[in-house]
Amino acid sequence: MADVDVWMYELSSVEGKQQRVTVHLHGGQSLKGAVVQLDRTRNTVVLDEYAHGSASTRHASPVHTILLTAIQAVTIHQEE
Repeated sequence: MADVDVWMYELSSVEGKQQRVTVHLHGGQSLKGAVVQLDRTRNTVVLDEYAHGSASTRHASPVHTILLTAIQAVTIHQEE
């Protein structure tokens, strides 16, 4: 469970901001987005792919709920 604590700590620093991150999952898949929510009881993170876009884009943007145990690495991108 130590990995879950590491990812919770790393992602909490950008939660609710429009900072872009890439979450690399075990098995090779990667998802990009902004962290809109960390669920500490379920150990999940919610990424919104286009949270930094216009209001109309944000409304229709894909949202991904990811188990923290599925995360292999996290890349926090520099602010644009």
